[in-house]
Amino acid sequence: MSWTDVYLRDLTSVYRSRTGTAVTAIVALVTVVAVGLFALAADVAAIAAVGALLTVGAIAALVFLGDPAQIAGVVVTFTVLAVALTLALADPRTAGVGPDMELAVMSVGSGLSFVLPLVGLVGSYAALVGERETGSVRFLLGLPNSRDDAFLGKFCSRATVVLVPLVVCLVLTGGIVAFTFQNGSFVGMVGLAAVSIPYALLFVGIGLTASAYADNSNRAVAVVIAVYAMLRAGWPAIQFVLMQSVEQQYPRPEWFFWVGRLNPLNAYVKLTTLFADFEYGHPLVTAPSESVTSAATGYPFAAVVLLVWTVLAPVAGVLYFRNRDLL
Repeated sequence: MSWTDVYLRDLTSVYRSRTGTAVTAIVALVTVVAVGLFALAADVAAIAAVGALLTVGAIAALVFLGDPAQIAGVVVTFTVLAVALTLALADPRTAGVGPDMELAVMSVGSGLSFVLPLVGLVGSYAALVGERETGSVRFLLGLPNSRDDAFLGKFCSRATVVLVPLVVCLVLTGGIVAFTFQNGSFVGMVGLAAVSIPYALLFVGIGLTASAYADNSNRAVAVVIAVYAMLRAGWPAIQFVLMQSVEQQYPRPEWFFWVGRLNPLNAYVKLTTLFADFEYGHPLVTAPSESVTSAATGYPFAAVVLLVWTVLAPVAGVLYFRNRDLL
């Protein structure tokens, strides 16, 4: 039994459950549906109102529904209601005026910066610990395949669950942007997909590493929540605490950007700005002053940071998994 056998077995299991369908639905809502709404109404306030009313309800339904057909029904219902409300709230004066490419990149890139960690972690945290809890780990490791094969097969399976809908949805999004947005670029959205792939793989790797480490699903959930909270909230908090010892806080000193851009979330958002002209900077990353010329604020550093995190996360997991007492 090679890693490909583990891959096919696990992929079949994931798509028989609600995980694969739910991941696809959430990614579609953040990309294709969101951009389609912006194409209908360039009024950001209208889209925000629609999203605030419907997104929470749709995601809650995805969490509690177990039937893939029901999940698909929720997405269709959400889309129909969102389109209807958007048209009702849209300013008639903006009819026929497409939004700018910057809005497409900012909305999709920002949305994915929040969603991809969640779907990557949720889609992979139970991959190995679930085998232990059901007892099927004896079957998984009792066949003539190494632990490396088992880990690689699981990683590729869970990566497929996230990457296939991500790439497909961003290609469809690129088509909408190219035809309906001002200065819309299909190539730009393909580029956004290219930088989103390692970002998604990073959190699949973190989730699988947590699954290899944990003794049960509850602990695996606690680990992935702690990691996400640390990257999303803890890291900026550390920057804030360190800044309290600085007498002159503005403009931000050079070390502030070295600390901040080592966070893969910030590195990813920085890379998304490659695909549009952000005149006033991106709202999710701190813009340096003209006096700061640090390499930490550039695209090459962001790319290196993201790739290093993406490689180290699953490598740490497989090294731990090799010697893990699983039985």
